[in-house]
Amino acid sequence: MITETAFCDSLVGEQRSSEEQTSRPRTPPGPPRPGRDVPRIQGIGDALAAARTQLDLRVDEAREAINAVLPTAPGSPAALPPVPVEPRLVLEHAHFLLSTYLDSFLAAVFNGDQSVRLPVSGKRLKKVSRRLRDAIEEFVARREPVATLAEVLADGHPGLCPATYERTAAAMLVLAAWDASHMSPTAERTESLLRSVDREGRVRLALFVCPPVDFTQINGERPELYLLDHMHGSVLSRLAGRLRELFRGLECAGVEVELLALIGDTDEDDYLWSGIPVPARLDRLALDARREALIDAVADYLTEEIPGPRGSTHPRVFSGKSLTVQRLSAMAPSTGCQEVYACVLEAPFAYFDQRDLDAEAAIMRGLWGPGSYYDGLPEPDAEALAGIIVRKFATYAMQGRLLREIDPDLVLIQTERPPLLRARMLNVGWDKSGCSPLPTADLFAPEEG
Repeated sequence: MITETAFCDSLVGEQRSSEEQTSRPRTPPGPPRPGRDVPRIQGIGDALAAARTQLDLRVDEAREAINAVLPTAPGSPAALPPVPVEPRLVLEHAHFLLSTYLDSFLAAVFNGDQSVRLPVSGKRLKKVSRRLRDAIEEFVARREPVATLAEVLADGHPGLCPATYERTAAAMLVLAAWDASHMSPTAERTESLLRSVDREGRVRLALFVCPPVDFTQINGERPELYLLDHMHGSVLSRLAGRLRELFRGLECAGVEVELLALIGDTDEDDYLWSGIPVPARLDRLALDARREALIDAVADYLTEEIPGPRGSTHPRVFSGKSLTVQRLSAMAPSTGCQEVYACVLEAPFAYFDQRDLDAEAAIMRGLWGPGSYYDGLPEPDAEALAGIIVRKFATYAMQGRLLREIDPDLVLIQTERPPLLRARMLNVGWDKSGCSPLPTADLFAPEEG
């Protein structure tokens, strides 16, 4: 068995030899990006929404004029068909309104001696036609990146319906604009998005939520109160603005999203209590009740309507139409998850190198400062911290395996720093070989090194 001892030695000053340090190469964060990168177009969601809103407005305006003319129109044209939903079909519908109705109406009104009088004036019909053509032109221009990327997807992944390529392309563009990393596993993300949209008509995203804690409560009469029952001031509250940018962009682009929010409320049991004594008076039943109540607190926080500009409101993070919140403490680890945990605990240097462990040690030491995350807990010594860190790496690997078991096509919205190290930790469980990285979109830019 290993190596907590070996790692501890490095923490307390016994340096590993340079040969030992380099005996295992660092697992790369992912394969090279594909040859055809997805362009980063800031504000793509807003631009698509504005163009669609304008087109819808002009289509409605044109239909109103057409319906006014139809009862007395020469040639008895057919009744108007309903307006479709898909953006591509709305565009076709707009062209149809022009070619089938408005152009012929204008030809009848402006026909010299044989001109006819219609219920809508020629001047009005000209204005309606011009506005609709302008809206079509703007819509085509704004959707050109979507159309181009959809063609690329169709070439590389033939056999799916056009709507799947368009929805996936729109999602990819919004994610690319939001993603702070230039090292996300783009190819895997593309394939996961395509499969989800083809199967369900929506993309499936996952988000780990760090539970709100105040460890200064741990030595009180009710130690379970260290787990707070609200999200205000939490880690999530500091990320809400950036997360809202992502989900708003997807909504504006017409991309349906299913969000799985996983509350990571097992850290204490999975690794922290291994190096710090469990509070003697900790009431496990009371703690579990608070964990359960946190599910509703997270859901309410994510979907709460908050004030926006000019008296409007919007969800704090997510619209809530397809939101599932689960707590890890209520999800019994599968045999596969337990095996992943045991493998990393037994031989962490089979999956990570010393730089990974040292980087995590530096991060965790800072969490015991005044006002920091673990303020109120006794700070572990080097040996205890070594054990905590090995178990933390095993925990993240197990969570990576859990994500794959839930749905191999989930895309993780990665909100932790350092993102590349966190990706390596999760990928050990997602795919032990490291050859098929977990699809992510990163809130933070990648660390150096």
